[in-house]
Amino acid sequence: MSTEAAGPAAPTGASPAAPPAPLQVHVRHRTADADALRAAYAVSRRDLAGTPGLTGLSLLRQTAAPDAWVLVMSWTGRAAYEAWESGPDHKAYRSPMRAFQDRAHPDGHYTVFEGLPGDAVPGADAATPGPVPTPAG
Repeated sequence: MSTEAAGPAAPTGASPAAPPAPLQVHVRHRTADADALRAAYAVSRRDLAGTPGLTGLSLLRQTAAPDAWVLVMSWTGRAAYEAWESGPDHKAYRSPMRAFQDRAHPDGHYTVFEGLPGDAVPGADAATPGPVPTPAG
């Protein structure tokens, strides 16, 4: 995963108390074995359920290249992602999707660059489940 800059500075006059911009982390994968990747994704969704700051996971498949996939992790902001990434839960975690990562193409971290109040972060549909459920108990 890349460690790109967080994006442009807040516009002049922006409130310092404004909520953080949502962050999306895109991790590319490549495989023709859709069933194996979907199974690994299901395990990852279960394992990451309830992670503080993680608001959604989606698995996207490229229509023009069906062996190309992108895992989209949606976070409340960069600080939440970095807290998880540097924490012990992430350090000890070995994603079952790691074997499918496309190491030839860099991943990316994206913050919302421009939006209007009330804009929604693109959600998931039935094929790409969105919010990660919090485990009961």
